[in-house]
Parts: sequence; C-alpha cells; structure tokens
Amino acid sequence: MTGATIPPPRWRLPPPTTGGDILRRQAHNVRPKLKTSVSHWAVVHRGYDPTTLPWQPEIMDCLSDAEVAEVGMIKPSQCGGTEIGLAWMGWIIDTDPSDSLVCQPDQAMAGIFSKTRLNPLIDETPAVKQKLMPSPDANAIHLKLFRGMSLASVWPVPAQFTQRPVRYGWLDDYDQYDEDIGSSKDKGGQGSGIGLLEGRGTSHEGREKKFISSSPAREDGGGVEAFVAEGTDERIHPVCPSCGERWEIDILRDLQFDRTGNADDAEHTAHVVCGTGNGCVLTPQDRRAVLDSLIDLPNRGFVAANPTASKRRRTFRVDGLMALTSWPRLARIWRAAQIAWETRQDESDLRTFINTKAGKNYRSQASGEKPIAVDVLKKRRRAGWKLGKVPRGPMVVNIIIDVQHDRFEGGAVGYGKDGERWLIDRFAIDVLDDGLTQVSPFIHHEHWKVLLPLFDRKYPLAEQGPDGKPVGYAPILSVTIDTGGSDQKGDQATAGAKWFWNAARALGIHSSRITLVKGGSNPKGKLMPPGEFADQKAKGGARRGSARLWIPNVHKIKNIIDAKLRRDLPGPGYIHLPENLDDDHVDELTAEELKKGKWVKLRPRNETLDILVYGEAAILKPPFAQSRTDMRWVPKTFRVQWPTPDMRSPSSNKVATARLAKDNDSYIETAATRQREVGLDDRLTLQSIDFAASDAVENSEVKKLSSTQTTNRQAHARRRNPYTSRRR
Repeated sequence: MTGATIPPPRWRLPPPTTGGDILRRQAHNVRPKLKTSVSHWAVVHRGYDPTTLPWQPEIMDCLSDAEVAEVGMIKPSQCGGTEIGLAWMGWIIDTDPSDSLVCQPDQAMAGIFSKTRLNPLIDETPAVKQKLMPSPDANAIHLKLFRGMSLASVWPVPAQFTQRPVRYGWLDDYDQYDEDIGSSKDKGGQGSGIGLLEGRGTSHEGREKKFISSSPAREDGGGVEAFVAEGTDERIHPVCPSCGERWEIDILRDLQFDRTGNADDAEHTAHVVCGTGNGCVLTPQDRRAVLDSLIDLPNRGFVAANPTASKRRRTFRVDGLMALTSWPRLARIWRAAQIAWETRQDESDLRTFINTKAGKNYRSQASGEKPIAVDVLKKRRRAGWKLGKVPRGPMVVNIIIDVQHDRFEGGAVGYGKDGERWLIDRFAIDVLDDGLTQVSPFIHHEHWKVLLPLFDRKYPLAEQGPDGKPVGYAPILSVTIDTGGSDQKGDQATAGAKWFWNAARALGIHSSRITLVKGGSNPKGKLMPPGEFADQKAKGGARRGSARLWIPNVHKIKNIIDAKLRRDLPGPGYIHLPENLDDDHVDELTAEELKKGKWVKLRPRNETLDILVYGEAAILKPPFAQSRTDMRWVPKTFRVQWPTPDMRSPSSNKVATARLAKDNDSYIETAATRQREVGLDDRLTLQSIDFAASDAVENSEVKKLSSTQTTNRQAHARRRNPYTSRRR
C-alpha cells in the first residue's frame, strides 16, 4: 500500500502583526499635513482656476499665512468673494481643523448660505466630506461637525456669539449688519460684529484669524471701508497692454462711454482709458490682457496704499473693472442709472451700481451739500404765473394735505413728463364751513369733512379766452394725506385720516384717489413699499376693506426733491414756483438738511417741503406713475386738457369756455350735495359701512347706474370709472 498524500491545510495563520504594520496602516492619521496655501488647496480639491481672476489667490493665501491675523476685502458683487471664503473653510476642515463660524446678515440668509454653499462644499469635495462626523446630526443647517472641529452658520445677534469660542471667523456681507448689534430704542447694544467676533477668539489668542468681506453699503464710510482703510489698504495696479506702464485702476475714472445717449449707446461705446496719463484706449477685448498682467506681478498686482501698516491686518480693495462683469455690461448699467437720476432724480439705481458693481461706497448727490439758499429759490418764482392757476406743462394735478393740530396745510402740485413739477397752489384750512369753528383734526374726526370738497375742486388754466375767462379747468386726481409719524400725534392723525377715507368712500370716491401716507424712518428702506391695510380684524389679520396706508422712504424722496430744487433750468426734473408764492413758504422748502443719510429739521416749519415730498410719494404708488416718467398712466378724465387749435376761434372758444365754466360750477357744488344726500354731520360715523363698487369702464365713459340708500350695511352701490367721483 502506497503512502497517502496529506492534503494542504484549508487555512493558514497570517504572519504576526508587527508594530511597523500598525504604524503603516495608521500613519495617515498622525502624518503632519503638508503645508499648503488656500489657493493651492482649492486648485487640488476644488478644481479652482487661479487664472480666471488672477488677483484672487493673493487674498486666499493671506488666509493661510500665519503672520496675518485679519483679512478685509471691500468688493463688488459677483467677483468670486464667496469662493475665497469657501476655499478657506475647506482648507481649515482638511488641513487645520479648529472651531469656526460663518456669519450672514440675518437668519434666513444664514440658512440659505448653509444649504446652497456649505452643503455643496461638503458634497462635492471628497477631502471635506470624509472629515464629516458620521452622526445623524453632524450636517445640521446651522451647525456642522467635522473631525476635530465644528462649523457654525450664524447671524448677527448677541445670542449667536455667546458661549461659542472660535479660532476662525468669517463675517460676510458685513455692511448689512447693524452698527450696534442688539441695540434698541431703550438700550444700547453689544457693539459691532467685528468686536463680538474678537471676543470669541480670546482663548485662541495669537492663532486666531478673521475674514471680513462685503460690498460697501454705508455712506458715512464706516463698516468694511473703515476696516480696510485701517489695514494695508491694497489696490490693484495692472499693466496697460498698450504702453506697458502700471496704474491704479478705478472704474469711476477709467470706464468711458457715450454719456449723452441711451443704455444701448453706452454698451456699444464702452472702453477703458489707461490711467497712466498716456491716453491709451483699451477696448473690451483688452480686458483679458489686463487681467493676465497680474499673474507675474508681485503680490499679484496689489499695491499697498498704506505700506507702513502692520502685516497683521492685510486689507484689499477690488475694483469693479477687475470683477466678472464685462466692461460693456458695466457701462450699460451705469448709463441706465444715470438716466434714472436725470429723469426721475432717483439715485437708487446709482447707489446700487456704485456699491455692488463698482465696489465703492456711494456718496449721495446731496451728501455734504448745504441747504439750497432761499434767495436762489426766490429767483425761481416765475413771472406771469400766479398761485391757483395751471400753466402749460402739467398733465395732472394732485392735492396734498399736511395735518397740524389746529389746521390743515395744503397744496396742489402739477405733474408733467420726465419728472417736471409745478406748485399750483398753497393754502391752509383752519376753520369749518361755518367760518367760526376752529379745526381740531387730532380731537374731532368729524372736522375732516372740510377736506371732502377737495376731490371736486378744479383749477382754472392760466390762459384766458377772448371773453376774459379761463380756457379750461384742471380736475384733481388724488388727495394725499400726510398722517404724521409714529408718535401719539401720528396715531391721532391716522385715526382721523381713516375716518376721512371711509367718508370719501361713502360718497363714491374710488380708493385709488385717496392716498394716506406715513413717513418711514428707515433710510435704507424701499422707496415705496406695498400699502398696508390700516385696520385689523378682532381675531387678527388685516381688514381688507379698510383704508390702505402707504409708508414711503421719505429720506430717499427728499433726496429726489432736493435734487429737483437744485436744477437750474426748466425742463426734466425741474420744480416751478409761481411768482406770488409767499416768502415764508419758500423758506419752508429749505427747512431740512441731509446729515449722515437722514434728513433733519433746521426750522420747525417745513410744510411746503412735505407737500412736495408726499405729492411725489403719491404718484409712486400703483396704479399711478410708479417708476414711469411718461404721463400715459393718467386717466383721461383727469388729464389737464387744453383747447385744440380748432377751438381758438372766438365763437368756438366762447361756447367751450361757457360749457367749462358751467361744468366747473356744478362740479364744485357736488361735495355739498353728497353730504346732504348721505346726511354727513358731526354725529355720523361711517366705520360700519360696507361699500360695493365695480370698476367697469367702456370707451373711457362713465357708466352710471342708479344708486339707493339702504342700511348701514350697504350704501351707494354703483358702477363707475375707477377714478371718477360720483356726479349728479
């Protein structure tokens, strides 16, 4: 019998694990990271292209420079500033994990930033994603947990900074933060965002770093501009591809285009003039060469305006010509903003362009200027045209009322195309119709009925026919009431104005012809936000049938009026004054001065200025002009109508004048008739009346239906033109 073969074992013992094997497997956890800059890390892990905007790597690398503790950047929008910050966050997570925070202007923006910027950074960057902790709550919206660190997404309120020691902090869009975070009318706050962040890094002293970035938005030069000015304050100096010399590029000086045409003309003629003084003209095709010239320059083209400043704080200014927006596009936006200023005296578009596209702080056109001299305005009074008459030019007339404790100060303003204005009338109502009783708007709501006839007022045209009578009359489109501020008097005026609104609606006045305004106190607010319903339901929520209150940004509108008053020649944007306007009323036009972005009173009487301001606000609301400079929005029924050439003959003019005069007489009597019909007296309250009115219009003719008086649940149901008062 032959010997049996022993089969090989089914398993073998692995060789014993040595210390070297263990060290090799875990070496990546203890191996020191290779020193790398933020820009290099972004190239390797983010696919970043440093040649797109060659100045960016200089700012990135400051964030990984151990000698730099503070980095500041004042910039235009869409210049890659967020990419710089995200690359820094990724570099921290991957190479130098330490507790960090990113701050956005408010809670909503912090959440959006976390979802749309930080989450993609994690998901699309393997080097970052593998450092995310495996726990289910590691990737929350406002707090993300990584190996060895946390990353908080916060907003500027004191509670978000407490009990949160961090080594690295990024304050983005810094100029949108409150200057004194946590302050209120009753108490002060806890200081600036930079100050709060400084306190969070105390435990990391000597190793902490902060990054402050923002487009400028503070006219007084505070915020990010002040932070940058106190550092090295470095600006971009590219090489001119034509003459080969370097210069500090400045969009406000160097970007040239046709400033007499429209936005299309500006876009087609856009070019940059080299600032070296050689007069080199650079076309949009030269933009790439200008950017590429930065690649081989020291500090990638940045030159310190404050070279003696400590390297501990490196700060940078990025010009709009060095951002992603093309030069023709910049010229187009700039010219459109200029046209808005020239035609509407609205500097909102200019402010937006300078701040977000040029990357510079906007200085208001009226900033630092002294109030207009009264003597200059007195010379503006136009000979041959008197108060109470409508000259050629206005296409619609509105009445504005400024409420005082013992009177109504009123005025009528005419509006023409391209922002041209005429002060048609200036008056005061201090007694009731009996001629004896003193008006008390804050105390007696029923005294507001003296304003109801204003809807039916007609102003004679300034020219006369052969018979010596006016050639026509101008109706009133809207009556605007300034209800005052947010104090007790303002609340009393608002209550009276709501009574007036209900009374006018009971008489058939369309709601669009009644404008209640209350001046907004925020100089950064919208020019004309949507109207708010003044009354609330018992269970909460707006009462949709109640008066609508408009809260315009009076600071911006006063800028517009101030610019109009500074115009030297009649034409677009000019305000005309009649020859017999009282000196005291002219003085009231100069009663306020712009200080730190807000208008403050120099003298107590400013009613005439307020009349112009709230008159401007009234046509900014829908369905009136809003942002339009043409007058096509004016309803035909309320347009200022001048006789056509075929009415110039004596016979035709005589007939037309007689008809217009007769119509005017009956029109003026209408308000008194209305009051008799509905029984308006001191005891009547109209708060519970509901109004039903349709807005059908056929061929611009008023379609009248019979109206009946019923209970206080329904009054004067009728079909009428949306803008037309009820007539007999």
